[in-house]
This record gives sequence, structure tokens and C-alpha cells, in this order.
Amino acid sequence: MPSRFSRLTSLPLAAAMVTLGAVVLFLVLGAAWSAGARPQGPMPADTAVPTSSAPAPSPAAGSTPSPVSDTPTPPASAPAPAAVAPGPNATLSPTPWAEVPPQAAGLRLRKSPGTAGEVIRELPADTTLGVLGRTSDNTWLQAVTAAGETGWVSAAYVDLHADVAALPVTGKAANAANPVGYLSGITAHARAIFLAGKALGNRADAFSLVGDSNTDNPAFLAPFDQGNYDLGPYGDLELTIHYFKGSFSRHSPAAVGGFSTAKVLDPANAGGGCASGETPLACEYRLQKPSVALILLGTGDQHAWSTFEGRYRQIIEYTMKQGIVPVLITKADDLEFTEDKGPSGFINGVIVRLSQEYDVPLLNLRQAVDPLPNRGCKPDGFHYNTPPDGQSANFTGDHLNYGFNMRNLTALQMLDALRRYVLY
Repeated sequence: MPSRFSRLTSLPLAAAMVTLGAVVLFLVLGAAWSAGARPQGPMPADTAVPTSSAPAPSPAAGSTPSPVSDTPTPPASAPAPAAVAPGPNATLSPTPWAEVPPQAAGLRLRKSPGTAGEVIRELPADTTLGVLGRTSDNTWLQAVTAAGETGWVSAAYVDLHADVAALPVTGKAANAANPVGYLSGITAHARAIFLAGKALGNRADAFSLVGDSNTDNPAFLAPFDQGNYDLGPYGDLELTIHYFKGSFSRHSPAAVGGFSTAKVLDPANAGGGCASGETPLACEYRLQKPSVALILLGTGDQHAWSTFEGRYRQIIEYTMKQGIVPVLITKADDLEFTEDKGPSGFINGVIVRLSQEYDVPLLNLRQAVDPLPNRGCKPDGFHYNTPPDGQSANFTGDHLNYGFNMRNLTALQMLDALRRYVLY
């Protein structure tokens, strides 16, 4: 969960007076709130997660990404009177306030707004906060706890009881750098898709695979279910392996050698267990009821590159309609250029652009494998290779110089980020 924050060291005089008054008022009300008596007025239902973009994950080397959903647009809020500094004869009015809902337990209180802000502490569910101010884009709220501790929280992860536009602007957000540039697009929109799928009965701890022979391969992900892996410096990914147990080695009707975007949408290619007239994609989603789909297609579209985008859009839109978060994955090869007359990098360009247009997660695998010998591919230039010892899920030493090892690491990192910041 997001959040890092600091006491403001300088404010315009008027804003400082509002801040001081709000803090005093909140402390006066704090004891009553902690005893269960909260400000009167309607309590809004859990707010729907907004659909604006947020920064990409920002893990340190050897760790999983840090919260990327720190900065979406804030939730809609019920209006509440602005805080008033109490004077000798003043009547106390309810201060703007917010509450950490159960699904946001662990929300980070930061010293300054933005993901670069130092974390003060993690806030438990049902924590009540006085609200002192905001950033100009409404994505961060300056807040004070019942104990008088001031900091900043992401507006997207609290239920706000105030008119956000009436709050003073008391800070400017600064976000942390993103050292793992191949993961992006894990925004509040992914959370909204997940919640819609949860209502449809999708399973939070299940994912689906959509792809060709580079996905339909025992070297890809299956070792995590078999216990045949070595996470090395990425030991914090172990929780994600346990969380998605059973999905890693499962055969997907939508991941078959030779598949293209056209084949995954053609009922003629549906396998056993699929209903009559059902596409492989629809069959997989019906059988698995996943919350996430890892989609790597495009290698088999090398001779149909000019119409790739239309079919790929169908796949994205159908996936989202089922309440499944589509993770778009770029490919290591450039077959549309080397085997046909397509512009170099055309299909990957479409994948990246559509991830931004639909505001869905992107795993830029091409970026991750570019530094590897032959981009982690066999001599044919498009099938990923494995180390001589066959340990494709080993993340130590020279093992990460091989394509399937990098595929497994990056896919697990993406699943880990989604588990922590979307699927809770």
C-alpha cells in the first residue's frame, strides 16, 4: 500500500492558521473518535477506485516493485464543512476527515506527498484521520492522526468526508524513480477491473496464460508449482508463488504452440473442455475464472502484422469485460521485420501504445531481454533459450543471461506487484 510524509516546514500564513486550527480541532475530537463517536453525517460507501494512471513499480534491485498505486485521482467524496480554527467564542464545526477502509489496511503515512516521501508508518484499517490539505492535483492528502502525527496519504486509498476542492493546497508531490522500467501501468484502473471481476466470481489467486509456444513450454512458470526454483536475491517473491499456487503449471487452452491473435479468437482452435463455438480465449477464462491474464502474442502474427492491432484490441477488450486484468507483454523478436515487410518494432510498438491507451499493465519483456546475448533467444531469434543445466527458474549467477529465466523473473515480479497493490 502507498504512503510517505512530513510535517510542513513552511506555509503561507493563512494556510498555517488553518492547519493549526484543524490539528487542534482534530485532537479535541480524537478521544471521542477513538471511542467510536465519529462526526455526524452520512458515511459514504467504499469509493470506487479511479481509473487514472499511476507511476510504474519502483523496486530496489533484487526486490519486488514498490506501490505503484500511490498516486491515482482521489475518490469521490461527500461534502463537509471546512475546518475552522477555534477562537474564544467559536463554535466547533466538523473538521474534514477521512478513514482507511478495510481493503486499504497498511496504507503508508509519508513525510511528504508522493512516493519519494519517507514512510512514517503503516496505518491499520479503520484509522480515522483529520484532513488538513491536498496537492493541487488532488492525489495526495495532508492528514493528522488522533495522536497528532502529521503526514501525507494517497487520496485514492481513503474514504474522504470533505469537499476536496475546499481544502487548501499545502504541498507538491514528488515520486520516486522507477529503476525497473520494464514494469508499468499498474494503476487504479487495474484495481477497478479486478473489483468488477470479483463481483463476477473471478478468483483473486488465479491467473491465465494467453500465448504461443513461448508460453506453452514447461520451462515457463511451471517450475514454481513443482518446487524447482531458486529465487536467489528475489526471496521476497516467495509469497507470490504460494499465493498463485496451481496456476503456474496449469495448461491453458489459450496458450498453444503456433497461436496468433487470429487463432486465439477462432473457435476452430478450441481444445478439449471447451464448449461448441467457444474461442480458446473465452474457454480459458470460463474454466479458470482468473483475476489476471498474462498475454504474450505477436510472434505468430509476423505475416499479418498490418491487422494485428484490431485483433489485439479485441483480446484486451474481451479480457477487461470479463473483469480480468490484462497484462500486455512485448516480445523479444522482430519477425514482422525480418520475415515480412513490416516496420521494425511494429508489433511491440502497438502493444506499448495500447497498454497506455487502455491504462492496463505492461511487461516490456523486450526491454528486459535486450541486454542478454541474442536477446535471450535460440539461434532462430524468437524461441527463448534455457541455461545448460535446464534450471529456467533459477535467478542466481549467470542463469539470468537466459531468456526463459528472465521471462520467469519478470512475470513473477508483475504478479507480485498485482498481488500486493491490486488483488487485495
